[in-house]
Amino acid sequence: MRITFVLPDVTPLPNGGVKIVYEYANRLTARGHTVAVVHPRNWVQMRGIVQFIKARLWPLSIYVRYGGAAPWMRVERGVKQLLPPDLRPQFLPDADVIFATFFRTAPPVFELPIQKGRKYFLIQSYETWAGSVDDVDYTWRLPMYRVVISKALLHIAESLNLPGKTAHIPPGLDLIGMEATRNLVDRDHRIAMLYHSSPLKGSMDGIRALEAVRQTMPSLQAVLFGTEFRANVIPEWIHYVQLPDRIALCALYNSAAIFLQPSHLEGWGLTSTEAMACGCALVTTDNGGSRDFAIHEETALVVPVGDDAAMAASISRLLQDSDLLLRLASAGERHALSYTWERALDAIEAVMADKL
Repeated sequence: MRITFVLPDVTPLPNGGVKIVYEYANRLTARGHTVAVVHPRNWVQMRGIVQFIKARLWPLSIYVRYGGAAPWMRVERGVKQLLPPDLRPQFLPDADVIFATFFRTAPPVFELPIQKGRKYFLIQSYETWAGSVDDVDYTWRLPMYRVVISKALLHIAESLNLPGKTAHIPPGLDLIGMEATRNLVDRDHRIAMLYHSSPLKGSMDGIRALEAVRQTMPSLQAVLFGTEFRANVIPEWIHYVQLPDRIALCALYNSAAIFLQPSHLEGWGLTSTEAMACGCALVTTDNGGSRDFAIHEETALVVPVGDDAAMAASISRLLQDSDLLLRLASAGERHALSYTWERALDAIEAVMADKL
């Protein structure tokens, strides 16, 4: 089958949604499909000739310099990475199936002629953080076959009473080099957390929670990681790792007893499931995407969004109750490992075979 994925732009830094798209591209190629990933170069509507030139040339310069439109991601040789000037039909390959992967890519994909493929929409977030509710809902209502990655997104789709079909296919977890290598009892009082400056990621909530725990547990250690330079808001006692590679990230997860996920909104929660697979007990907000894998008191401790006091209380509870820590970490690891790419690929191949 010939398959095209349309991303909104190039991604020079790691991004969970783009990673999932490229995991599909790599693995579907390995199954014998012909896959192209498209990064249109003039996605943002710029004003003025200088901005227009930058919009077209900047992504291309990134591609040339780093050897790919997502240089941090391993891309199988058979996957075609295309950087057309825009999404007009003449710049796109003919295909059997084409996926929009962001709400702003859905309308131009929907308008393409049938030669470019049957129209699908891979939905990884309710993207009102990037557009208005009306604009996002409009794209969801387009008569395209929707594939949502979490139960929370499926619930939104059902509440909108959408036409056509919607499939719920959680992403797989790349388990190569991402596993528990260190016993939980050897990890001391150490917490890991993703840092991002976007308020939606709730990093300041998480930092406040860590500071509160340290007031009563001076031995507490914490390590944050992210794509950005170390921010001044990160306390000196907290270690920070910028852009860890896969080996370093696995080691980071394995150094921590608990992974804290303070996000206000998640389409899924890739770092949470990676940490769980590496043996961390999870403390997470009820951010939507976490509901697939974070079952309160069974696989994780779940707290309200923005409640740093509840995060601190949950962390303290786990550090003071080793039996609970071990039980949640063990159950969480088993649950995370159930999200295999083989299951996800089987499901999405079945959806693509449905000719509507």
